[in-house]
Amino acid sequence: MSLINFFTHRLTYAIVLLLIFSNYEVIVAETSNMKQPIHIQADKMLASPKKKFIKFQGNVKVTQDNIQLTADTLKVFIISSGNPVAMTKESVQKIDANGHVRIHWNDYRIEAETALYLPPNNTLVISGNMAHVYQGTNSIAGSRIVLNLETDQIEISSKTGEQVEAIYEFSDQDMNHMKQK
Repeated sequence: MSLINFFTHRLTYAIVLLLIFSNYEVIVAETSNMKQPIHIQADKMLASPKKKFIKFQGNVKVTQDNIQLTADTLKVFIISSGNPVAMTKESVQKIDANGHVRIHWNDYRIEAETALYLPPNNTLVISGNMAHVYQGTNSIAGSRIVLNLETDQIEISSKTGEQVEAIYEFSDQDMNHMKQK
């Protein structure tokens, strides 16, 4: 599976499921882990229905089956004025993970200072000093990686004077496929 396919099919699934922690239909059809419980741990949790957010702070760890997210803070912003614990996809304005963000799923790994998911735009933005996305030995890096999950487009940019980086190591299967052509 390519990095593009991973982003569109797995990363969204992982972040949405891990961060929103509710039972609603997910964007992604591949939901083998969807029925597994989502477990969130943090030093502190603050829910503010009037200000429409839930914040987990300090040593945040979110797990579901074989997917794990860690961060210093995690904040979910709500659009509706209903109960913030009974969220739906439509009631989430944005999900913001900050500080030492790490996402692990099978052989995929993300390292960034921030991860911001915007459900209305179906966009995921990871950023920081050289945010990285790894799949095995392959990787992409930049100070800002924007994933448009509607169009399957990835935009990687870096600060002035820096460059983006992509590393792809050809597997034996890739080499065999190229030889056949």
